[in-house]
Amino acid sequence: MNIGIIGSGSVGKTLAKGFAEKGYGVILGTRDPQNPRLRAWHETVPDNVSVGSYADAAYLGEVIIVATPWADGATENALRLAEPRHMQGKVILDATNPLKYENGALSLAVGWSDSGGEMVQRWLPDARVVKVFNIVGANTMTAPQLEQGTADMFIAGDDAEAKATVTKLLHEFGWGVVDAGDLSKARLLEPLALLWIDYARANQSRTHAFKLLKK
Repeated sequence: MNIGIIGSGSVGKTLAKGFAEKGYGVILGTRDPQNPRLRAWHETVPDNVSVGSYADAAYLGEVIIVATPWADGATENALRLAEPRHMQGKVILDATNPLKYENGALSLAVGWSDSGGEMVQRWLPDARVVKVFNIVGANTMTAPQLEQGTADMFIAGDDAEAKATVTKLLHEFGWGVVDAGDLSKARLLEPLALLWIDYARANQSRTHAFKLLKK
């Protein structure tokens, strides 16, 4: 299976390398495929990673990951350039967080009555969006085995089959998976990113993650 990744920042690169090491073909989509720094990175990853445009990733990927910044319309613009028609019927892993800086503080740009995940679904009306990967940093996305145990990834989506596909992919990295419910639950998952970031800043940590414990 080929995995298309829209976005070439730290999240996109980490997931590209991680999925390639699991044997998937990966197409990393970016605004400028000829960027020298990206080309240099490409030389360090497995041969089953290719670099192309957003549209290349959307067209060639059978499963698509959205890993773009949110500010200034970056996610919406990237999906427009990727061409929604290329993603009809496909499973979309939305790893974005709708964050903004306001008065020097980080906050949600979208929240409580809507979510970034639901907006991605509206921009891709014929795709099957699952919110995932947004509650941890890039360092942990493909390595959830931590000193105190294996972390859990919370997911949300409207399509049961799409969530099953995402769960399978997460299990390949070793994640425990918690189904938080339908896509509207992204309104609860996206604020967890703020909690993760706040803890990271206060404790100089980038490898912490969440776990749901039951009695």
